Amino acid sequence: MDKPAILGGDRLVFQKIRACCTILPHDISVLQNEFNDLFNSGMITCFAKFMKKLEQQLCDVLTVKHALAVSSGSAGLDMLLLTLPKHSEVIVQSYTFPATVHAIAHAHLKPIFIDVERETCNLCLQDVKATITKNTSAILAVNVFGSPCRIEELEAIAKEHQLKLFFDSAAAIGAKYKGRCVGPFGHAEVFSLSGTKVVTAGEGGVITTNDDKLAQELECIRNYGYSKREKDCLYAGFNGKMSELSAIIALWSLGNLEYDLACRKKIAEIYYQGLQDISGIHFQQILTDCETNYCTFAVEIDAPAFGLDACTVLECLKEEGIETLRYFCPPMHKTRAYKEFNHLRLEQSEALSRRNLCLPMHAQLTVEQARAVCLALARIQAHAGAILQKRLELSAKEPIKQTKKLSHLPPAAPFYIPSQRRLVEKRVNGVKMRKSATQSSARAFQSV
Repeated sequence: MDKPAILGGDRLVFQKIRACCTILPHDISVLQNEFNDLFNSGMITCFAKFMKKLEQQLCDVLTVKHALAVSSGSAGLDMLLLTLPKHSEVIVQSYTFPATVHAIAHAHLKPIFIDVERETCNLCLQDVKATITKNTSAILAVNVFGSPCRIEELEAIAKEHQLKLFFDSAAAIGAKYKGRCVGPFGHAEVFSLSGTKVVTAGEGGVITTNDDKLAQELECIRNYGYSKREKDCLYAGFNGKMSELSAIIALWSLGNLEYDLACRKKIAEIYYQGLQDISGIHFQQILTDCETNYCTFAVEIDAPAFGLDACTVLECLKEEGIETLRYFCPPMHKTRAYKEFNHLRLEQSEALSRRNLCLPMHAQLTVEQARAVCLALARIQAHAGAILQKRLELSAKEPIKQTKKLSHLPPAAPFYIPSQRRLVEKRVNGVKMRKSATQSSARAFQSV
């Protein structure tokens, strides 16, 4: 097989294949009537016509009683978590985007980090049950990468222990659980409508719930805490409303939801077929009776089987002109922002964090581009030994830099060789140890 670009071979693609891409109207005239209506009205925000229309359409699509359009998915989580008792505990998986956990911290609550299922990347039910205490007020579950978690089981646990059950469905709009779109489950769900999502407002989000009382409370929090009914400020709220410009874009995007989902499913089928025979690539498991929206196509790179770790594969694909992403690295319990939890050991979350790689996935991706991604991965693996050797040689030629504090070292090694962090640490102790540390990298690689 031809050499990959990182070893001097020809690039597979000349026009960069983007990891994600926002789908927007091909011409501004498509939305000309809506923009004219908006500008003529003079109401570009403040719960106006298009935001209300978007909320109603979301209620219809997601079969839910209330849909509150907000300025972002992160803001939606912040507002939702404010409804919980301060200083109580919220059970949450560590393998998630920072906004999930930040919302807990912003509301003066304590995150209780738990592990995930290795196959689904969603939270582990056994860990949920084991961490419930008298101080627990809620479970905040995540539908990771747009794939629904074990919703019915979580609803049963929450009901048994009289807990609130919230879903961070930021990436999951259009995904289905037992034939129903996610949105009406638990006490509330929060979606993101950012530029990387299946439905976008540019920037925006939505909170969905069937709970009338909760919806009323969230309406107040979204509007600085003001209550229209009592004409008073009841909460320390937010300016969380969505602008009319964002609502217009979201309405157009929502109208293209089924087309977008169909395009993503087609690309996913090419990935499944083209990558299934490559050793060391594992797919996220989708639960029976569930449908992912393929907002993100995440794979797990098993380094011993593939021949290279996920970070090195990302760099190799970049040389081919293919952009990929790595999410949740490190998992939240290992971040500096939550250093008081750094001592925790969550085996599956940490393993997935080391191994995850998100391949290009969006509705503008062509069949030929998806096949090029598969071919690139195949030829990278075919030359894995040569790539690793090149990395080791380059690492050995690096100038040795003395440093007093290891905490000043960057979290990622420059060439992403397994055990590279340990190599850098040994350099600090002196030149003499560099050779043995470099040699140990190849041996340590076998256990990554």
